[in-house]
Amino acid sequence: MKKNLRIVSAAAAALLAVAPIAATAMPVNAATTATSTTTTTTNKPTVDLSGAGSVSESKDTVNVTPSFTLTSAIATDKGVVTTPATLKGSIEASLNGTSVTADVADVAKDVTLKNGDTVVYSYDAKNNKPINNLGAYDTSAKKAYVEANKSYTMTLSGVGFSFGKANAGKTLTFKLPTDVQVSGDNYKDGKVTLDQYGNVTGLKFTLNVKAYNSENTNAVSFYDAKSGLVASQGSYMTLAQNGDLNVNTLLNELKSKYEAMQFQNGKFESVTVTTTADDVKAELEKAGIKVNAAGDFEAPDTFTVTLNAKSDDNGKTASLPVVVTVPNGKSTVVPSAAKTIMHNAYFYDKNAKRVGTDKLTRYNTVTVATSPTIINGNAYYEVIENGKATGKYINTDNIDGTKRTLKHNAYVYKTSKKRANKVVLKKGTEVTTYGGSYKFKNGQRYYKIGANTEKTYVKVANF
Repeated sequence: MKKNLRIVSAAAAALLAVAPIAATAMPVNAATTATSTTTTTTNKPTVDLSGAGSVSESKDTVNVTPSFTLTSAIATDKGVVTTPATLKGSIEASLNGTSVTADVADVAKDVTLKNGDTVVYSYDAKNNKPINNLGAYDTSAKKAYVEANKSYTMTLSGVGFSFGKANAGKTLTFKLPTDVQVSGDNYKDGKVTLDQYGNVTGLKFTLNVKAYNSENTNAVSFYDAKSGLVASQGSYMTLAQNGDLNVNTLLNELKSKYEAMQFQNGKFESVTVTTTADDVKAELEKAGIKVNAAGDFEAPDTFTVTLNAKSDDNGKTASLPVVVTVPNGKSTVVPSAAKTIMHNAYFYDKNAKRVGTDKLTRYNTVTVATSPTIINGNAYYEVIENGKATGKYINTDNIDGTKRTLKHNAYVYKTSKKRANKVVLKKGTEVTTYGGSYKFKNGQRYYKIGANTEKTYVKVANF
């Protein structure tokens, strides 16, 4: 993402550091003393969605999702904070299919964190100093300012968005999570009015952030509810009703079979499985399985659903891929056949673009779909592995060859100087050649002929 504006206060710089590639924040010790304030102003704010293009009234919704993680501080009985709290976060926004993620250090002029009326962290820009910080200790309450499992109110001030000059003066709708509030002079009833540059500035975001328990370092794991054993990969068998399964029913069945657990405060506690029916629907549709409005879908004989869980105590996550088998489901086994590669072959994708540098070497066997696929006018075989299509293709010319008619009588060669046999191929004869031509030591090019491993070549010039 091109960042044309960096309105970064010393508070934001001390609180959140910019990660150079992913553009997401990383936790830092907010007790670090800020030494300077950087303010650069242009006509374009940092949350840059100008690449989304011009929007119409039917496509005027911007999905905005602030994402933050706060961890608690660790303090001794004597009032010494041994481990400061940390805060990391970003704002993701999408419009017209274009998504960007901006680090809060780039987005907001000021970041304030409160526990009720008590300011846990803020920044006095006028005097260039923090008001409390994430490593501070509240001597009157005899505890660190940021405690585990408590919720804090975060305010991001001076947030701006750019939608490009093509959207100058337009009114856009902001779609936000239910726990996020936005205010500002140009924000009303969930809508923002853009200026002559297609920008909106001066927005204030308010949301609640729960502090995770930094003293709990235990991971989250999935367990088989029946056997009690840890599950790294799940399996589930079910039957389709009239050929269909339902997303909601299936998800409930999987959650009954596998549960997420974490060791907390000396005992195992259940962890919330965060996977929703919409998540399952998205995963199925990504695999090419269509789901209707009621959540029903035609059941293939096998597919995968991923269960995700996140701890409310320390924010640790876990994922469990579950392979679902449906004995009466639609067969997903692709008809295939083993064929011999007659010429070294590269892999291509569905758009006939080469995939990587790996290749299949001649005279080895490969399993491919029985019927070729035409891409950009050329025929390709899709590679099949374990009965499944891989999305990798091989030019059929490297397997079946291409029939060519000789324009001249031709000898069959073994090397550039030596004939393979005494055969003379007559003009007008149809000969199958395999793959591209080879350049021999004499500088001339030859095609491989004959569906065998023998060295049999014919000069390209004879065709």
